[in-house]
Amino acid sequence: MTGSALLVAGREITVNADGCAVDDLSFCGAVTVTVPADTPWTAFVDTAVDQEWVGVEALAGLTGTVGEVVAGGSAAYGQHVADVVATVRTWDEVEDRQRTFAAADCEFDIGSSRFATTDRYAILDVAFLMRQGDLTLPIRDAELGALLGVEPGARAPLDRVRGATRAQGAGAVQ
Repeated sequence: MTGSALLVAGREITVNADGCAVDDLSFCGAVTVTVPADTPWTAFVDTAVDQEWVGVEALAGLTGTVGEVVAGGSAAYGQHVADVVATVRTWDEVEDRQRTFAAADCEFDIGSSRFATTDRYAILDVAFLMRQGDLTLPIRDAELGALLGVEPGARAPLDRVRGATRAQGAGAVQ
């Protein structure tokens, strides 16, 4: 696995686009981005939008760190952080070792995860699998559609969604 590094709010995130080359056997059009848990969520969202990584732009109004947003199973405007989480690397306080959870084992629900209900696991970093592009997936959330002035099923520029949802703040968090 090869990758590059970006500095986000003084923290190094790793970007791996190995499987995304057109000549790759499994062309995916996505990148894996590994982000330290203490990275401010807003800084990560800004980087994702600037790099044209789709999947967190509607979560721009959330506050806290990447670890807090993931542990909280946060969602807003039809986007759920669980939709882009690939793995969560933790420190297991009981077994005194690192433990990595696949997204399917994180017990995500809107407003919750396995990490929100226990102090056993301290999140160290989160790997996100994100599509590449400058437009959102089709917008299904009526409130977001109204905020942007678009019909359900339309797509919108990532930076426009980030700006609109950040201006609304975390009020729409589910």
